[in-house]
Amino acid sequence: MVATAGMVFVGPSPECIESFGIKHTARDLAAQAGVPIVPGTKGIVETEEDAVSEAEKLGFPVMIKTTAGGGGMGLLRCNSPKEVRDSFRTVQSRGETLFKNSGVFIERYYPASHHIEVQVFGNGQGKAIHFGERECSIQRRHQKVIEECPSPFVTRHPELREKVGAAAVRLAESINYGSAGTIEYLVDDETADFFFLEMNTRLQVEHGITEMCYNIDLVELMLRQADALLGGKSGLDASYLQALQPSAPTGFAIEARVYAENPSRDYAPSPGTLQHVHWAKAEGSRTDTWVHTGSKITSFYGKPHEDVLYPLLAKVMFHDSSRDAAIKGLDNVLKSSRICGPPTNLEFLTAILNDKVFNSGSTMTRFLDSFQFSPPEIDILAGGAYTLIEDWPGRPTIGRGFSHSGPMDPLAFRIANYLVGNSPGKEGLEITLSGPDLRFRGPAIIALCGAPIEATLDGKQFPMWTRSRIEAGQRLTIGKTTGGGCRAYLGVYGGFPNIAEWFGSKSTAPMTGVGGYQGRALASGDVLSITKKLPSLSGELKLPDNLVPEYPTHWDLHCMVGPYDDGYLLPEDIEMLYGTTWKISHNAARGGIRLIGPKPKWAREDGGEGGAHPSNVIEYGYPIGTLNWTGDDPCLFPVDCPDLGGFVSSTTIIKADFWRLGQIKAGNTLRFRPVTYDDAVEKRKGVEEFIQKLGAGCADGGKSFSDVHPLTYTNLPPLAQSPSEHSAIVHQIMEKKGQPLVSYRQGGDDFILIDYGHGNFNLNYRCRAVALNKALHEAKGAITFECGALVSTMPCGNSLMLHYNSLQISRSKLLEYLVQIESSFADMAHAKFPSRLFRLPLTFKHAAQDASVKRYIETQRPYASYLPDPQGFVAENNAFTKEEFDRIFLTANFMVVAVGFFCALPLCLPVDPRQRMNSPKMNPSRVFTPEGQLSWGGSCMALYNVESPGGYMPTGMTIPGVDILGSKRGYSPKKPWLFDDFDQLSFYAVTEEEYEKEMATFRSGRYEYKYEEVEFDLAEHNELLQRTRKEVKEIRARQRKAQAKMIEVENEMLKKWAEEKKKGEVSGDEVESLLNGESLFGLISIISVHPKFHRLQSASHRSADLSVDPGIVPIEAPLNANVWKVEAKEGQRIENEDMVVSILEAMKLEIPVKAGKDMMGMKIEKILIKPNDVVEAGKPLILLSKV
Repeated sequence: MVATAGMVFVGPSPECIESFGIKHTARDLAAQAGVPIVPGTKGIVETEEDAVSEAEKLGFPVMIKTTAGGGGMGLLRCNSPKEVRDSFRTVQSRGETLFKNSGVFIERYYPASHHIEVQVFGNGQGKAIHFGERECSIQRRHQKVIEECPSPFVTRHPELREKVGAAAVRLAESINYGSAGTIEYLVDDETADFFFLEMNTRLQVEHGITEMCYNIDLVELMLRQADALLGGKSGLDASYLQALQPSAPTGFAIEARVYAENPSRDYAPSPGTLQHVHWAKAEGSRTDTWVHTGSKITSFYGKPHEDVLYPLLAKVMFHDSSRDAAIKGLDNVLKSSRICGPPTNLEFLTAILNDKVFNSGSTMTRFLDSFQFSPPEIDILAGGAYTLIEDWPGRPTIGRGFSHSGPMDPLAFRIANYLVGNSPGKEGLEITLSGPDLRFRGPAIIALCGAPIEATLDGKQFPMWTRSRIEAGQRLTIGKTTGGGCRAYLGVYGGFPNIAEWFGSKSTAPMTGVGGYQGRALASGDVLSITKKLPSLSGELKLPDNLVPEYPTHWDLHCMVGPYDDGYLLPEDIEMLYGTTWKISHNAARGGIRLIGPKPKWAREDGGEGGAHPSNVIEYGYPIGTLNWTGDDPCLFPVDCPDLGGFVSSTTIIKADFWRLGQIKAGNTLRFRPVTYDDAVEKRKGVEEFIQKLGAGCADGGKSFSDVHPLTYTNLPPLAQSPSEHSAIVHQIMEKKGQPLVSYRQGGDDFILIDYGHGNFNLNYRCRAVALNKALHEAKGAITFECGALVSTMPCGNSLMLHYNSLQISRSKLLEYLVQIESSFADMAHAKFPSRLFRLPLTFKHAAQDASVKRYIETQRPYASYLPDPQGFVAENNAFTKEEFDRIFLTANFMVVAVGFFCALPLCLPVDPRQRMNSPKMNPSRVFTPEGQLSWGGSCMALYNVESPGGYMPTGMTIPGVDILGSKRGYSPKKPWLFDDFDQLSFYAVTEEEYEKEMATFRSGRYEYKYEEVEFDLAEHNELLQRTRKEVKEIRARQRKAQAKMIEVENEMLKKWAEEKKKGEVSGDEVESLLNGESLFGLISIISVHPKFHRLQSASHRSADLSVDPGIVPIEAPLNANVWKVEAKEGQRIENEDMVVSILEAMKLEIPVKAGKDMMGMKIEKILIKPNDVVEAGKPLILLSKV
């Protein structure tokens, strides 16, 4: 096909490839050329008995090989007739499966041998040369790990280089070989006899070290050969080729293959995302790689329709004048390189380079069979319900919808670190409800703190709040929480070096999929590196019982009113809030803690431009710890809450009680106890002093523990006469010409919301909020981000949420400073702001969007006023035709008024008020939104950058604006989001097919965003507002009329739907409990309870009723893989610990999943998988019941 197209294939002829592609025919060709071959069978062995007979003739041990394929796949060593019988069918099956050829032959196996290969090059006219040899004896599963040029063995037997080179040239010339190729030999260690193994008719992976030692570019030579053919010649001139024949290598070069595999688990492949990649460079080094930060290694190895999937990540090479220098240089480069993500063999490679046998140059093909490699690490046998890597304080400064992160209970977390000798913020494990099963492959110093939880070390009870030394091989099994509180923390000396930092933190943000281990909870098969160097310890270090924090089932939480209460809640609602004993719902997770109790009556009829419900307001930044009203339902927002939204937040937990907020679990009760700002700060100082004194006590071996006073919550600050006497507004600047109303609203003791105007979107106010944000970030002096007084900001719509440190600056001084900045602003009615105007493709119809809506109808709500056509609904809800709706999207400039909520989602408002629309959010919000989804909710348009939950109405598809690890064009690790304040988005129509091409370019990292630098002129905008005032008023009147009608329709549908649900066998609350409950065994992911974040699981994982049953035990997937076979049957019993229940396939490897020793006798209750399913690490495959 290549030739008929007028092109030339850069490589050997089809005849040569075919001749050497079948191993038994290649042996015949080698023999004909006078090249020694390994004693073996002539041709294919047809039957099992023939195989045994031939093996006995050759003498054991023997190697059974598939005649097709390569790469070390399809061959087994046999030491006896029984092993031949056991292996014959297996090798046949592998040959048929992998290479579509079941042919098998047998060779004598030489246990003490070297794998040495010769690089040849031919001109296709009977002339060939060689570029010396390479030694590739260090192999696992018959695949190369370390290669050297020249071979240390050949260097000690210099006469051998000419022999193997001449034989290789002879074979290449005998078949008129053209281009680069490699002749592979087996060389007996005792006699130096060599035997032909195979010829690889291609450029080998390890060709680079030959290039370094012989100063030749083999790829260039291949291209020159192809050019000669293309020019009508038969190949390169023989004399030219002969002139290139070297006499000897210059220096020594070594190559190490970096694989995505776990050497500690028999080199099991390790798919996943590379969260950080750094290749060190040095004079003499060369690294050939395809991976970078953000690359994904999948389990679909060898499937051409998938991405690049080979587990080889890189070839790291080093050349120097001596072998010792090359070893040292390569060792330094590998040790200075870093790959964070799934396990790799980097440390394994450096261990080989520092081995005495390797340094002596005496390694043979069985070297790794006895090579001892015991890296200091923790093997995750089971991940527990929800075990995350967190550090303190997490990422308080990033914002933009990427979660604050960090420990939910920063008190117990920091104490655990102090006990083991770490800094208080060092990364550790956060364990929710039920803990992991951990095998330590190296010694460690650990401490388990937090809520009371079951724990055993090698079957014996393990103490909490105690520093303990763990020895290599020991197994720590952490069970369930046993009393109040739901989270425990495991501090490990030195933390986890293999975990990458993301924006200065190793904390996991599971909702956004960043940080920690693959951005998710730990699962079976994961590996955590630990430090090699441990401090010497003497004596026990245990926290005295009187200093251990209390974990009750009822909590009194200190709080401060605001940011929105009076005017939004009725006085009786406020009294109800603080007078109620609230119950904690089963929906209690890092993203939100839903409360069960009475509903407010509200002070407003609706939310104005924020939405139809009185709980709605225009979007603003949320303070952490706030009580957010999502409709009539209250939800506390902990560290992984959304950072902006459009619901009222009426009270906020103070910073001193964050650790207590983090320990609340389903079924607990709580009351809110309002305190003053001064009370809050004093309480926080007390908590911090307690932690610091404990840290000092840990440092002196516990001597000063007696000086520490325990935390107490019996002497609480007195309540005010009435909670309604507390005010959320701590200061106001009244409205006057050129100066809008400014309300400074408190959000606990660490947040202030600077709110402009009266709750309606106004780009004039937006400009003011952005100007304030700019002034704060550019300021110098005592109140800055650099000095730690200010932490972060969230500019959103008409407001700015400011996170500050009340221990460094008092609120009164901060207010003085903010008022001073505000007074420095002139009238901004004529201000101009730099802006980028983006042009993005938009398709209104797309299969992914349709599938999302269909999934919503089938799994969440069967009918609604906005179903099945959300686009049509938004148009009708605003009294527009579908054509007018489309025209708005294709002609409007959408101003970015906020970036956040979920993975830097841009929230946008049409600049022209005539193009503004209003829409309710989906009720309930959907659990899945495709990446690139444009949507409308409230007064704003939003672009969902990643697959996520969502509540806005789907209105089209475009190109996302985020790349979390910052490797795509237009992004960087320091700025993985695209859109900023005052950017504007505009769209042009494309077909679905055109859109898919653009998305393919985006996913490949090559998409170039189109934008121009413009200026947003506020004077021009205000003139537009004035000029269109009458027209806008008429549009709004029509919209209100249409919306009233749609509300009526929606209310009727909601009523009908509620009645139908009541008739069902299971109530909606019970269904929600089953689908969203926190599972003790991780069958269902712990999810956020915010409506826009809801995540339901697939049907196969809706077994929460089983998962919380202690009589049910899951068998989990050890890694991401495909299900090849399901060997077990429902009702079957586990007969022995080696019983294979399923066989997975990853990277062309068969991975048997076996029942463990502790599962013997159990009954297979439910099989959750079937062949060809794709499974994720840690997900349940089979459920067993204890009999």
